[in-house]
Amino acid sequence: MKNSYLIILAVIMASMLFLPLAATALPATQGGTALTVAPQTEDAVRLKTDAGITEIGTDEYLAGVVAAEMPAEYTEEALKAQAVAARTFLSYKKAQNAKEDYDITADESIDQAFLSEEQLKEKWGEDFSKNLEKIKAAVAATENELIFYDGAPIMAVYHAVSSGKTETAVNVWGKDYPYLTVTDSIGDLLCPDYLSTVKVSVEDFKRQMGELVELLGEAKGWLGESESTESGTVSKIFVGGKEFKGSELREKFSLKSSSFDSTFDGTNFVFTVRGHGHGVGMSQYGANYMAQQGSDYREILSWYYKDCEIKKALGSGVGLRD
Repeated sequence: MKNSYLIILAVIMASMLFLPLAATALPATQGGTALTVAPQTEDAVRLKTDAGITEIGTDEYLAGVVAAEMPAEYTEEALKAQAVAARTFLSYKKAQNAKEDYDITADESIDQAFLSEEQLKEKWGEDFSKNLEKIKAAVAATENELIFYDGAPIMAVYHAVSSGKTETAVNVWGKDYPYLTVTDSIGDLLCPDYLSTVKVSVEDFKRQMGELVELLGEAKGWLGESESTESGTVSKIFVGGKEFKGSELREKFSLKSSSFDSTFDGTNFVFTVRGHGHGVGMSQYGANYMAQQGSDYREILSWYYKDCEIKKALGSGVGLRD
């Protein structure tokens, strides 16, 4: 299996010159539903953290999100794409949380990660000023721009690295968003961290799964048949004769994604994992690859969020200009 991936990778690297240019709990609101678009420059963001609710400027918040979610060394166009996606997700969550005392949380498992300037100084050290200036420039260059589908800001989710194809929202969260579909993201196959391997001993496997299923007999028989989606996400897998979702095993064994192959080597259960993250929406590594090939941020966003428009939001309500 490993050799086959190396062969695929070598073929893709050889053909790069001929290629065409080209974060989560499920929110309850459908992306196509009419939402109020909150102003994104004058308003502050009520950010919920472990320390409580803090009010900060929108641009400061977006810079902190982009810095937390995407490597600063990525290209300017990729950072712009990230800024627009983060701003759109903020607008979506503001509408969704209209009756709450906060707009969005800093919990990356349900919303977007955020790092303050103090935290970024610690993260970047002597590169702090250079990196922050680059990211603030990306936020400023895309001022007020949001991604819309059917007149409403979308749930602009994103992830680090796909399996080579992005995943549909319905396959991950059980709910269909028409703009979150399967999309080729071939640049992800070139990511140094595209493949990862996790080995789990028989004892650890039984301990982790023991509360969910009774594992009897020899360990080699515990893993049964599995099924995967077009994007490689394990939709179901049998363990000890009981059906599980791939996401359940991902959580149990801290796998980087739910796109994996699983075997037993006689001593350990071995998971060969493709990509990093839930796989839905924009691939950040893929966005950077597209930018390196000459695509601008609007082309990147249009590639990953199907049939959407990128427009500027004005004031409260839906005020747009091209």
